[in-house]
Amino acid sequence: MSIWQQSMLALWLGIVILFILFGRLWKLSYREFSEEGLLPGLAIPPIAVYSLTNGEAQPFSTVYEAEEERHTILFIVDYGCTFCREMMTIVPKIAKTYSHMPIKLIIMDNNAEQAEMMWSLAGRALPAVRVISDIEVVKKWRIHRFPFAYVINEKGVIVARQSINKGKVEHFLNQLLEREDKIVTERSHYEVQS
Repeated sequence: MSIWQQSMLALWLGIVILFILFGRLWKLSYREFSEEGLLPGLAIPPIAVYSLTNGEAQPFSTVYEAEEERHTILFIVDYGCTFCREMMTIVPKIAKTYSHMPIKLIIMDNNAEQAEMMWSLAGRALPAVRVISDIEVVKKWRIHRFPFAYVINEKGVIVARQSINKGKVEHFLNQLLEREDKIVTERSHYEVQS
């Protein structure tokens, strides 16, 4: 085999290896971002939460306290996120329209004043707590995009999850309402038959 043929063979082998490598990297990156958030059925890991009114630490269970028949919806936002700040403008409307649903804001920020400003942008219309934003929280909750929503039951188990924005939030809440109404109707149907 001549030197020219050896060079061409090495070149083609290099190209094939690069394509395989890029294919693997593409699959890894796609899987990482397509699996946004913790999976439904898992318990949401407890983290330190702080009151926005007095700055004191609160038990994590205050995040998901709700009536037995309803799930708690957590809107997780970050002050540095433009989409989160845009969404805060419709929070008062959401709080009024969906007042029968337990919705809470979790504001991730290292700075208490910025978290308070975010809550003020939302018109203080929903209960809110602050989480000190760091890489460990992001890893524990697997949140790579904001704003994000988790729906959790009274035991802290994730029922649903979705990346949201100002345009998708009402559609997301309406889907939850339809789903919960169906579950409550089925539950009462079985209780009547018993």
